[in-house]
Amino acid sequence: MMAMGDGLWGTQDPWTNGDFIGARWLFWSAANAGDETSLLAWPHGEAPLLASFPNPFDAWLLGSLQAMLPQPLGWNLMMLGHHLGNVAATVVLARAAGVRALPAAAAGALVGASPVMLYETMLGHTITAAVWPGLLGLAALLRGRAKTAGLLIGLQGLCYLYTGLGFGLAALLLRPQRGLAVALLVVGPYLAWLWPMLPAAEAVGPPDGHTSLPLDGLLWSSAQQQFRIHPVLLLGAIAPLIGLAEDRKKAARWVLVSALALGLALGPTVAWTRGDPLFTSPLAWLQHLTPGLGRMHHPVRFAMLLVPALAVGTGLAIHRWPRAAGIAVLLAVLPTWRTIDNTCAWPEPAEPPGVAQATFLAEHDGAVIDLGSRSMEGLALQIIHRRPVLSGLHPRSNPRPGLDPTIFRQVNAWAEGQPQPGLPQTLRHLGFTHVLVVDRGGRAPVDASAVEAALGPPLMPGVYAL
Repeated sequence: MMAMGDGLWGTQDPWTNGDFIGARWLFWSAANAGDETSLLAWPHGEAPLLASFPNPFDAWLLGSLQAMLPQPLGWNLMMLGHHLGNVAATVVLARAAGVRALPAAAAGALVGASPVMLYETMLGHTITAAVWPGLLGLAALLRGRAKTAGLLIGLQGLCYLYTGLGFGLAALLLRPQRGLAVALLVVGPYLAWLWPMLPAAEAVGPPDGHTSLPLDGLLWSSAQQQFRIHPVLLLGAIAPLIGLAEDRKKAARWVLVSALALGLALGPTVAWTRGDPLFTSPLAWLQHLTPGLGRMHHPVRFAMLLVPALAVGTGLAIHRWPRAAGIAVLLAVLPTWRTIDNTCAWPEPAEPPGVAQATFLAEHDGAVIDLGSRSMEGLALQIIHRRPVLSGLHPRSNPRPGLDPTIFRQVNAWAEGQPQPGLPQTLRHLGFTHVLVVDRGGRAPVDASAVEAALGPPLMPGVYAL
């Protein structure tokens, strides 16, 4: 394992992962004074920030602080802090549910040892995977502080609307109280602000459905290690059957919360494993009929509620057993270290492909055509060159509604080696000064022959002058 300041702790191949790149760009954007979306899809600009990044509150709150630290240390510390926050909040919640200290610590260890928790956090999803506000809210509810619980669950909704919704439903299952209405006061103004943008915020889910939780992840048998949940947590699902009588009613409520979270995490199409659909779930109808729910194309993020709920149930199942049971659970997390290490993907390069070219462009004025970026990859280099760029939040061939797609399609054809007579003059008139061609590992192959025929040899490998 390498030092936190040497490489990225994150998903495999981070510089082709749109969620990770988008999150990094968002934090960079929040640390600057202007509206950086105006620099995307130049010269038209991108859609409003909230239409592309719902709930970017973590970047607004932490962006400037995170920018003060050297990279990648600042990013890694933030990701690790969110993960440890989830673990610690689970321990607090288990204690509030009546679990003794050692089993509560074991519950937290099981959360930390479940790869799905690490995977969602380390992808760069930032606070969409940070559920410690909601967990602390449920703990406050169990301690009779309903208004505090409503405040914290409302904050969870500001962090990410969908997990906020999940925690709100969980609170109603555990202990419905009028004070929970405070959550609506917290999140209501933001929801009213976002409401007119919900049609623009709709997103098409990945075609293979791989962002839903597969059932085999519950049994530690998933070939995709990042979807695994620690198998000891299954004790939480049968806690009402194995706990003592006085704990069974409490455990039954946590089973209900777990069932709610599982139903959401499985997504609109339930699958045993990736690419093996079994049936369509009721969630598909809810997403179709409810405005805004169609944007929830990563149902697996509800595993961030499922895992702590199962952990609390597990704590209730064993907390009256001999202390050796709690110690055994703590020891049970040790054999999983290899899967956890693979999930965290140490080490990954701290710099994206094309750093030298982006550094060169930072010394020049004018906008950039990032010819090798078909989707999000251009955002990784914009953080370095800081120039307006035709690339970014959406593929060039699909600009936001209301824009003339001609320039986008011409540039796309140029990237495929098709000559585009007159295009260089058009681009110069629009304010572009350079064309950037970066090999990003074959995911977006570029045929630069038409570009070189029109513009001549590059100024440096991968950079052409218009």
